[in-house]
Amino acid sequence: MKIALTSPNARTLSGHAGKCPGFLVFEITNRQIIQQSHIKLNKEQVLRNLKGSLSNQVDHPLSGINVFVTQSLGEGLQRRLTEQNIEVLQTQENDPINALKTLNLID
Repeated sequence: MKIALTSPNARTLSGHAGKCPGFLVFEITNRQIIQQSHIKLNKEQVLRNLKGSLSNQVDHPLSGINVFVTQSLGEGLQRRLTEQNIEVLQTQENDPINALKTLNLID
């Protein structure tokens, strides 16, 4: 499973998901973190500026995500992601690992 968390600074979660330029991306297998990376999106890649669906853009850094975690997002982005079979979860946690644990995504 591939999980993206809104995190412009690679240390804490943020809100404003559509405007967020940075994401922590976790590869999870058997509820364990296999790989973690931080990606920075360019202006055209930021979700509010993205033309078309994320699932149709295989070269986008967030392509292939299964779960999207943020502190807040607008209804439009939530609808777009859900329509692409991407599970959208919101949390008030600031720490990414605590968020994954609280959301029952990792042990």
